[in-house]
Formats: sequence, structure tokens, C-alpha cells
Amino acid sequence: MKKIILSLMIIIGSSNVYSLDIRGDANEFKGEITSVTLTDDGGLINVVGNTGQYGKVWLTYNLKLDNPNVATQGSFSGRATAINEDGERNAASRQGVWERKGNILHFYSLDDVTDGNFYLCITEMNLTTDKLDMKFYSVK
Repeated sequence: MKKIILSLMIIIGSSNVYSLDIRGDANEFKGEITSVTLTDDGGLINVVGNTGQYGKVWLTYNLKLDNPNVATQGSFSGRATAINEDGERNAASRQGVWERKGNILHFYSLDDVTDGNFYLCITEMNLTTDKLDMKFYSVK
């Protein structure tokens, strides 16, 4: 019994080592789809919008259909570039997963920004209205 309790304590304690530490309230980004290109492997979606801290932002979503058994989900990679009102530029490497439910695409990603920030991004893209809403949380 002691071995079981000790094992459970080690498992529970070690899971905290690999957890994300989300800091503060969500930042918000609102954008609009500017183009969609379909490929044999998935597709490419481009978005433009604004967010307070980074200014005008251009995003690219390179969707892949990785799972032949589920056509409504996969992985994606992409890039982001932003220029604020002072002319300062930042960029980000983006990677994550996506799923489609009806006409809504959901994206979950971890982004590495050139200003040293990491963000956990949760995005909803409406394919009917071409609108995108993202909440991104600092994890650093």
C-alpha cells in the first residue's frame, strides 16, 4: 500500500513539472480572412487584423490533414508578423492543431514571438463570415 501511495504522489508531483504557467488575463486579437488556398495536403489561410500590444497583424495558417481517419482535424504551422504604431516589428513562429465543427475552425497553438514571449493561443475562425477571434495567454 505504501508503494502505491508513493507512486501516486510521484506521478501527481511530476505532472506539475511539465505544466504551463499561464500569466494574466487573455489578450485579444480580431481579424478577417483575406485569402484561402486549397492544396492536396490541406490549405493555406491568410488573416489580417489588429491587437493592442502588437498593432496590425498578418497571420498565415498552413493546415495539414494528418489523420486520414478524421477529415475534420489536423495540425498546422504558420507565421505572424506585426507592426505597431511606433513602427516596431515583431514576428512569431506558430504551431498547433485544428478542428472543424460545421463552419467553425478551432485552432490551439503555442507561438514563439521575437520579443521573447510565448503565447498559448485559442482561436475561432468562422468560415461563413470570414471573422477570426483569438485569445492569447502569456506562458512565460
